[in-house]
Amino acid sequence: MDQGDASQDDVLTTLEVAARAWCETLTQRRFVQQTWALMMDFFPGYIDMKLAGQKVSSPFVSGSNAVLVGIRYAILLPYPPVQSLVAFVYQDANGAVADMMNGNPDAPAEWNFVLDLQSQPARLTPPFGQMWPVARVVVNAVQVNYEVGYATPMAVTTTSGADALAGGSFTQSNVGQPISIPGAGVLGGCLNTVIASVDDAGAATMRDPALTGGDATALLVTNGTPGHWELLKLAIKVLVNAWYVNRVPSFDAKARDCVKAILGPVMDLRL
Repeated sequence: MDQGDASQDDVLTTLEVAARAWCETLTQRRFVQQTWALMMDFFPGYIDMKLAGQKVSSPFVSGSNAVLVGIRYAILLPYPPVQSLVAFVYQDANGAVADMMNGNPDAPAEWNFVLDLQSQPARLTPPFGQMWPVARVVVNAVQVNYEVGYATPMAVTTTSGADALAGGSFTQSNVGQPISIPGAGVLGGCLNTVIASVDDAGAATMRDPALTGGDATALLVTNGTPGHWELLKLAIKVLVNAWYVNRVPSFDAKARDCVKAILGPVMDLRL
């Protein structure tokens, strides 16, 4: 097919969305920024049978004994990597909505819990020596809203033949992070590069110059392991190619095994 032929772009775009969803399901992760809501009927205080086995002395133990018998109080947030916490509320015993974040999502020191973004999956736990509050006994009494994904969408502007990147609010922490810019690569394709530097005004320079200029919504990898990003893109390309060539809903075992091998280091293999 001629590289300048755009007649199949809609088909390829649809296959790309499907391939990304397939890979997200396989890895139990989310690639591009999304907001999820976790609904629970009560705060956790569960028994981890992997540690406890089939014999548990008492479900009412606490402290170090709780750890020994497998009692766990953490709320696990599915689909890493978690970017940020948006809201954490519950219905108290009187039916009123209580805010665990004290109305300030940007001040962890004021929260009534601990947010652990280093673990995979991310966790919410009570502070040391404390327990979760008592929630009203109703369905979905506890709700956690949070953002997930490796990449964050941002509006940027490129100039043909230049490595300058305008439009985004970049910081020094973005230096070295991968960024994918649709339309700025070869033949109007995606330019995959990294942020090389950021000046005091928040303007960035890229490792590679844009081949086409214009406005675009880029994906800046700000969370998780940056090295995963290349594997994610490669797996999606393999799937899109297999589905496009075969033109059937399924694909052969070789393509499936290839994708699984590529995504092996990315899969969420928690105990």
